[in-house]
Amino acid sequence: MACFEPPSARMLSTKGRIGTLGMFIIDHFEVRDEAGNAVPADAEEIGGGGIYARAFLPPTHCGLIVDRGDDFPEQFARDLESFGSEMVWFRHRTGKTTRALNMYSGHRIGEGHQSFRYLSPQLNLSPRDLILDPSPFAKPILPEWIHVVCNTTRAQLIVDELVQIRSHGLTGGLGKGWGAQMVWEPLPVCCKFEELDNILRLAPSFAVFSPNLLELESILGIVSSDTPTASNVVEAAEQFHTRLVQSCGDPAKPAIIVRAGELGSYTLSSDWRGWVPAFWTEADQDRVVDPTGGGNAFMGGLCAGLLISKGDIRSASIYAATAASFAIQQRGLPHFTREHRGEVWNRDDPWRRLKELVRRVEELEQSQKVTMHQQ
Repeated sequence: MACFEPPSARMLSTKGRIGTLGMFIIDHFEVRDEAGNAVPADAEEIGGGGIYARAFLPPTHCGLIVDRGDDFPEQFARDLESFGSEMVWFRHRTGKTTRALNMYSGHRIGEGHQSFRYLSPQLNLSPRDLILDPSPFAKPILPEWIHVVCNTTRAQLIVDELVQIRSHGLTGGLGKGWGAQMVWEPLPVCCKFEELDNILRLAPSFAVFSPNLLELESILGIVSSDTPTASNVVEAAEQFHTRLVQSCGDPAKPAIIVRAGELGSYTLSSDWRGWVPAFWTEADQDRVVDPTGGGNAFMGGLCAGLLISKGDIRSASIYAATAASFAIQQRGLPHFTREHRGEVWNRDDPWRRLKELVRRVEELEQSQKVTMHQQ
């Protein structure tokens, strides 16, 4: 359980931050009425990645860039800073903050098929944004794990820039030899069979590649089932790994983590392969309010777990699922307070929830061993 305890100050003193290249987004929502017509939902929420690593790390070890337009709600600024001002870097941008519309085919937010489009200009981030002066995230140690959520074109630009910085550095040699590792959450727009070769070429540049099941099946040209099973998840992961081996030998990375909603997540890597069940079981579905942002939260928790466990993919996969469990309990940010017993998220202790999921994973692994022995 050593890597499932809060990290010590001594341990963290040798570690860089978690950073995200996911844009800060203000989310808007649209659902359908009984006649199938689009109906705007009267809500706007904080979206984008970068918050959920904070469940397991102090604000000094998280990094979120917020490009703040003239329309940025002051309440959002207060909400973000409540998690610790050290983790948030507000940069002024001319014009509007990046906003996006989340469109659902169902009658409620989170129900049915989801599609997505931007309502205002994007301001993409790159590795240099995390470290170039006046970034507060470059000292005393450069960021160690970077969450990347993008299409293949941007993924190539990010990979090329990081290689360039590592080789030559920026002004004054800043970043030369930078050992940051990246995890890639592909955008749905690039999750199609026509992009398979590009994805296979890029994937080994990342420590982790994590699409959801529908995205991975689309990449592979597999017709998705209306009622997916655990077998569908494993088969898709193995097929992608086979294509990866055929494309570039037998790479040690990336670890492939398939996010599969209520089924949990399946990790296939050179170090471990196995399931992490979703924290909320079938009996708990009333606790699941809105899955929007669950993938971003999963990746944030994954990065925190990789930092704390020194790269152990099994441990990190459990951190990831635990973080996602907080994101889907509500629209927008979780309820966060500081109490005498420590930090509390949605009236629960993240470490208690993490250890509960560790117990379930261990039980699942033991059950699988017994089944294999009986066979």
